[in-house]
Amino acid sequence: MTPAAAQARHLSLVRLERAAGQAFGYADEPEPTLSRSSVLFSSSGFAIATVATALAATITYLV
Repeated sequence: MTPAAAQARHLSLVRLERAAGQAFGYADEPEPTLSRSSVLFSSSGFAIATVATALAATITYLV
């Protein structure tokens, strides 16, 4: 899934959740903003962390 498709799906789900909340009488909540910490959970961030861990383990093993 491309980032644009994922973002569109997320916005669609947020709108659906807001509509359901309004139907049941719940107050509107402010829309959450995308925080900088979400970069840590992206696939590229996870791949970089994995490579860094493997490199550190290899260096530790060799020393």
